[in-house]
Amino acid sequence: MVSNDVSIDTTPGALLVGRLHVDLCRLASAICRP
Repeated sequence: MVSNDVSIDTTPGALLVGRLHVDLCRLASAICRP
């Protein structure tokens, strides 16, 4: 049960991190470009 709960909690977290990473990359590219 514990392992299942951890996997369920970790999956959404990984998706959020991925989205944040993409957003940061877009912001960085927009700021770097004149």
